[in-house]
Amino acid sequence: MEQKTKVRIKWRDARLFTGTYSEEDCRKHKMCLFDSLGHLVSRDEVAIVIAGELSDEGNYRNITLIPTGSVVSIKELTFAV
Repeated sequence: MEQKTKVRIKWRDARLFTGTYSEEDCRKHKMCLFDSLGHLVSRDEVAIVIAGELSDEGNYRNITLIPTGSVVSIKELTFAV
């Protein structure tokens, strides 16, 4: 099986706060910063696709699509066996 690139991606995602807030309270809310690990499936100007699992047959499972514009950082991971 071909070795796939494994990555750690830090990215910001939208949040929803239900309820009623003053303007001051609204300014206190922040976006979430996520830290995702996975096998890099694809990357383009719209989205980065990673998978949590990769089978010996080359099939992916548990994929995450991350908007490219939301990415804070990407780091390629290496593992010693």
